[in-house]
Amino acid sequence: MTPHNTELTILSTTIRQDAEGRYCLNDCWAAARKPEEKKPSNWHDLLGTQELVEEIRQSGNLTFGGKQPLFVKKGGNAPGIWACKELVYSYAMWINPAFHLQVIRAFDALVTGQIPNAAPKPKRIRKPSFAVTFDRCMRVVSHLPNVDENQKVLMAARGTHNLCGINPLEVMGYTALPAQTEDNYKTPTELGKELGLSGRRVNQILCEEAHLQVHTPGSSSGSDWSMTEKGLAFGKMFDSTRKSGKGSQQQLKWKPSAIEFLRPFANPPA
Repeated sequence: MTPHNTELTILSTTIRQDAEGRYCLNDCWAAARKPEEKKPSNWHDLLGTQELVEEIRQSGNLTFGGKQPLFVKKGGNAPGIWACKELVYSYAMWINPAFHLQVIRAFDALVTGQIPNAAPKPKRIRKPSFAVTFDRCMRVVSHLPNVDENQKVLMAARGTHNLCGINPLEVMGYTALPAQTEDNYKTPTELGKELGLSGRRVNQILCEEAHLQVHTPGSSSGSDWSMTEKGLAFGKMFDSTRKSGKGSQQQLKWKPSAIEFLRPFANPPA
């Protein structure tokens, strides 16, 4: 439904009225995109304009209630040239025929109470709540394998920023989270070194005795071992360069605490 209009609007520009009901020609000029040579003051000085003003004053059937049809206000809050409806038509015709037609339609719309060709306001795109988005992102990353909790939080925060423009961690003053690094983990060879165990023997114990991993040769990750559910608390996959030097593969490493599973199998020092 077209909204009702209670004020004169020309090409989306509201035309002000003074206390006497006259319209601001400066607003009309603005609606016409302010052509320099078509200023209201230039029209005001035309002989034809003065003759029309006098004709309106002398008319025995005044449509303006006997008030002054034209008023020039200098200074104050609303300076400019203020004119009755007939003079607005005249000014619009002087600007150009296309603008004159727009003014005629605008006054018709004022009489009928409808806004002519009102440009629709652009819809405001509402971004989702960053708190809700962060929770949803956390649910998604919770299904990712071999990703520690800090990494999951960082991934969810980045996803929230991409969707909402807000990083919830930065809002709370966290510019970074301490991520678990490869330095905190050991290869099977490193883990078994102080116990006199080879890397091969460590892998065997972690698989057959501790049940922390299973043998998965030829897996898509490039690692021959995968953590069991029990092993998730002790191990982590890291990217490493292949022996050929081309490309990367994942390597399973273990927290130092995993050594406790190996102690019963330690070789006595020579």
